[in-house]
Amino acid sequence: MTSGQPSAHLTRRDAARARAEAGAHRAVRRRQLTRRTPVIGGRERDRPLVGGSLLMIASLLALAWVAAEQPGLPGHFANDEGTIISVNRGTFTEADSSFQLIAAVYRWMGLAELPTLAALVGVASYLLVLTVAISRTRTTTAEWVDWAIIISCVALAAVYHGAYTKDLLTVGAVLAIIAHRGRGLSAELAPVAAMLLYAQGFRTYWFLVAGLYLALRLALRARRGWTATVAVVLVLYAGLSVVFPLIVGVDLDHYRLTVNEHRTAESVNTLIVQFFPGAGTVSGFVNSVLTFASFIIPIPLMLRGGAIYLVVALVLLVIWGSLIAAIRSARLRAPRGSSVLTAFQNRLFAAILAFLIVQSIFEPDYGSFLRHLTPMLIVAVCLLLSLRPGAAGASARWGPPSAASRGGQRPVDTTDAAATRTSAATRAQENGPAAASTPAAESAW
Repeated sequence: MTSGQPSAHLTRRDAARARAEAGAHRAVRRRQLTRRTPVIGGRERDRPLVGGSLLMIASLLALAWVAAEQPGLPGHFANDEGTIISVNRGTFTEADSSFQLIAAVYRWMGLAELPTLAALVGVASYLLVLTVAISRTRTTTAEWVDWAIIISCVALAAVYHGAYTKDLLTVGAVLAIIAHRGRGLSAELAPVAAMLLYAQGFRTYWFLVAGLYLALRLALRARRGWTATVAVVLVLYAGLSVVFPLIVGVDLDHYRLTVNEHRTAESVNTLIVQFFPGAGTVSGFVNSVLTFASFIIPIPLMLRGGAIYLVVALVLLVIWGSLIAAIRSARLRAPRGSSVLTAFQNRLFAAILAFLIVQSIFEPDYGSFLRHLTPMLIVAVCLLLSLRPGAAGASARWGPPSAASRGGQRPVDTTDAAATRTSAATRAQENGPAAASTPAAESAW
């Protein structure tokens, strides 16, 4: 190593910290301007009011559209509904256990012969859990793009939950994931218990979701860059590619190939096909990883799905792009050696990654992926809103008031505290240690 290399490394690191500090100063300046300028302040204060009003209007329109039996929606979106109706009427006794169980749930609820009411219950339950997710953060920090994403989730709920569906109870697992904002054993065990319970009753691949969630929760608890995060995901794929042939006796993408064996792109235009045809451990690994990538950048869905799927693909791009940008911003704000995400945010992030990995192994087509992803988008919305500067301060509503709030001061949230500590390091150098005191951020655990 030459003598110039360490200096260059330090220069790059210091430059990154300087950018983060400059961003913190700009945020403070914007808040000062907002307080001084009535017009700007009014717009910022009006954003949650306008966004909430639009959400209410979208929800009412979604419920009305569902009550009118989803006019204009292509018939293939109702495949699961037809199966559940047939099971309830006893005309399809060969349906798998998950259809039998969800049909029994609808009978228990008294909705077996009330498809419109069942559809409204499905959408209303989704909207209820989405509201809980929004309430976990300060809506005053939500950007306009966040409200657009939330309203898009309402539209997807109307499409995929506005009928008899096996995903009626998926929102229950989602509620368990987002319910506990803090730390502690109950907060860690509740999501796992919900995943295992759902796997036992409805979709057995959720056992794998639970296992991957635990692995990711442990692997991502420390400060991780994007390179390390991608490496963790690839290691998990590599492990699964080896374990599946040894334990299950099939390649990693075997189940998707089996389901699609007698299906064609003409009959299912969103069919997920092998990117590189073949068999074996390497083929299963490569094709599953590329399928995962196509969920994040849904180019195949854009090209083959038609107008509806094109719009949904663009929505997914906005969601994942916003999440990546928000996490990157949090990383820049966080001081060296500290945790970027809180325990709550780590749980949400791990749940999303675990779900996407499992879906990339089993999903036979992108339409089914979107149907199953729709409930999990609530988790993505919750994570995105919690990453906005100032959003974590909402946790004060769910616990005892902090000393800052009791004293009439604005509570310092995790992301704001991270940015403040970055500036505090400079103040300590200039004015001494006493000038650098800031509230501690929430631990990654």
